[in-house]
Amino acid sequence: MVREALAETLDRAPDIRVVGQCGDGLEVVPAIRTHKPDVAVLDISMPGLNGLDICRELVRRFKGVSVLLLTMHDNEEFVATGLKYGASGYLLKESAADELVEAVRTVAGGELVLGPGVRRGALPRKGRKRPDPYDRLTTRERQVLQLIAEGKTNRRIADQLDLAVKTVDTHRTRLMRKLNIHDQTSLVKYALKRGIVSLK
Repeated sequence: MVREALAETLDRAPDIRVVGQCGDGLEVVPAIRTHKPDVAVLDISMPGLNGLDICRELVRRFKGVSVLLLTMHDNEEFVATGLKYGASGYLLKESAADELVEAVRTVAGGELVLGPGVRRGALPRKGRKRPDPYDRLTTRERQVLQLIAEGKTNRRIADQLDLAVKTVDTHRTRLMRKLNIHDQTSLVKYALKRGIVSLK
C-alpha cells in the first residue's frame, strides 16, 4: 500500500513516469535491466536483499541509474553506507510528498540529495578506517546471509535463488568464515545489528 501510494505521488508529477515496482529486493536487478529507469527509489528494509546492498549492485552494474534511498532509518551508519555504495540521495519517509518528487528530479540531474532530518555528520570522512569484513562478501553471499537471517532453510534459499542446496551451503560457510561468525544465532544477531533485517 505504501509503495503504491508513493508510485502514485511520483506519477502525478508531469515530468516523472513510474516504469516499475518491486516488493522483494531480489526482483530489483532484473526489473532495472528490463525497464532501464533513470532513478531507482529504494527502501533499506526489503525482503530478499536490503536496499543498501541493492544500491551497491545497481551502481556497479548500471551506469545510467541514480539511486535514491527512501527509508525510516536516520542512523548515521546507514546514511554513510548508502553514500559509500554510490547512492545519489537519502530521504526519510517522514518527508513530504513534494520533497520526494523534488529529490527524484535532483538525483536524476546528477546532484546529491540529503533530505531534512538526515544528519550531515554521516557524510563520508577522509582518513583511514578499519576494514569492514562485510565489504568482503560477494552479492550472492549477502543474499544468502539475509535469507538465513530471515529464517529461511538452505532448501528454501536454494529454491528462491535457483541454486543447488550444496552451493547455498558453500556460500553460507564462506560468508561465516569471512565474518568470523561460527553459529547461526550469532549470524542473525549480526544481521539485526547491521540493519540487514529488522524485527517485525
